[in-house]
Amino acid sequence: MAVTLTLTAVACGDDEAPNPNPPREQTETSTSGLSTGFKEVCATCHGEEGRGKGRYPSIPGNKDESAFIAIVRSGRGDMPATDASRISDAELRSDYAWLTTKRR
Repeated sequence: MAVTLTLTAVACGDDEAPNPNPPREQTETSTSGLSTGFKEVCATCHGEEGRGKGRYPSIPGNKDESAFIAIVRSGRGDMPATDASRISDAELRSDYAWLTTKRR
């Protein structure tokens, strides 16, 4: 009976299905001050503090905040485009600020 009521309640809800990958808006930070999203998405290639490693450049380089976010979203060269379900704009703005002011 509970299953039937649950299914009925779900079926009678909004016609829009929920987004299975909503944009991340959290800005959890790791011990370095960079977001958890940075650690999960960017650090593999750009290093734990974005200093670059191997053929991957130090970030954000000479990019302003909007260019930095645009490159993350659209990708460049070997770097794939990354959408907000993996790292939010809020995380990118926070990471940009840390990379340009706090990184030693």
